[in-house]
Amino acid sequence: MSNDNQLMFIPRPKEQEYAYVPQVDHPVTNRYGKLIETVLEDSELRGHSLNINGDSSVSENPNRYKQHGFYFTADNCIAFHACESACSEKNDLPAHLAFRSVGYLEGGSWPSYQRLNISMPCNHCDDPVCLKGCPTRAYTKFAEYGAVLQDPDICFGCGYCTWVCPYNAPQLDTKAGHVSKCNMCVNRLEVGLKPACVAACLGGHWILAL
Repeated sequence: MSNDNQLMFIPRPKEQEYAYVPQVDHPVTNRYGKLIETVLEDSELRGHSLNINGDSSVSENPNRYKQHGFYFTADNCIAFHACESACSEKNDLPAHLAFRSVGYLEGGSWPSYQRLNISMPCNHCDDPVCLKGCPTRAYTKFAEYGAVLQDPDICFGCGYCTWVCPYNAPQLDTKAGHVSKCNMCVNRLEVGLKPACVAACLGGHWILAL
């Protein structure tokens, strides 16, 4: 699940308050009428370990079984690339891969010209097409945080998921011979921390929303 050389993620000494996911009120359902809660409280799906780096412990995060997602405000992004860099460092990515990519959209004509910066990750979709398109079943939609996780050890590098994903989230590593992708930093979420990209944003415009 993670590339860290330790077991469950350990927050730094004197971790700053902004690095933690805020505990906020949220609606029971999303805009499409689907429950935010991924499994009911009495479900047998609760209480299982994510086995992050072989650690069998289970987080006591009260929001563990609620769908999480990235909230991004393009108007506030200054394209500093801190989120991109933090993601690459956290996941120890080679230079030819990026789980989060910062770019821009532009349009119009002078003098009415507009440009918006945009930061694109995996959106951990409610109904992920990458999961449907994988012939080896390397993808799983987890009840914990609603994260869509991929096991590179099962992947044989066909790249089909990279074709069907509209967000270019799965990354085919031709050197390693398999696909890998954003895991929503579930090891950080387990201890209440925001994903690395969210915590690194200079303007603090990111929220990990439920």
